[in-house]
Amino acid sequence: MKPATIVKTIAIRGFDPGGEPEMREMSDGSLAVVFSYMPPSYAKDEELEYADFDEQIERAVGVPVRRDDQELFTIRQPHKDTAAKLKSFLEAYRMSQAD
Repeated sequence: MKPATIVKTIAIRGFDPGGEPEMREMSDGSLAVVFSYMPPSYAKDEELEYADFDEQIERAVGVPVRRDDQELFTIRQPHKDTAAKLKSFLEAYRMSQAD
């Protein structure tokens, strides 16, 4: 079986000014989110806040999310609206933490 390849890359803006993540639509239909830093570069040694980031994403998009390593998260079976929900969640995340 051939490994999945990247079909489309979607830029994420506003999550981490030190290195924005990107979302990748894969040839097998899955989505991958690749972060430059996890926790983000602006985090103040609050790794616990991001220890369950896969679960936070899962709640936001409504489908299972797997954390493959520190900076890589995979959604094996996204719904049609998953990419849009994920982009919105990530782009609003930093501002939602400022409350």
